[in-house]
Amino acid sequence: MQYRCKTIPVNKMEVTHQGLINPLCDSCETIDCTNPIERKKISIIGITRKCKVYSRGPEVSFVIACEGYLQR
Repeated sequence: MQYRCKTIPVNKMEVTHQGLINPLCDSCETIDCTNPIERKKISIIGITRKCKVYSRGPEVSFVIACEGYLQR
């Protein structure tokens, strides 16, 4: 099922006093999600990490809110 979700483009990410925002997909347990989620290696301000991102062609975004989110 394709759930509605709110995303932030990775290239517009800002670092807060708490550090980088973690995408919801990294901690989601929803089995029937068909959103275009891929595990990719990305670099934000020189910090390289592997995480699940919402990917539509060349645009890569972090999911920050999702109707189908089921926490581990």
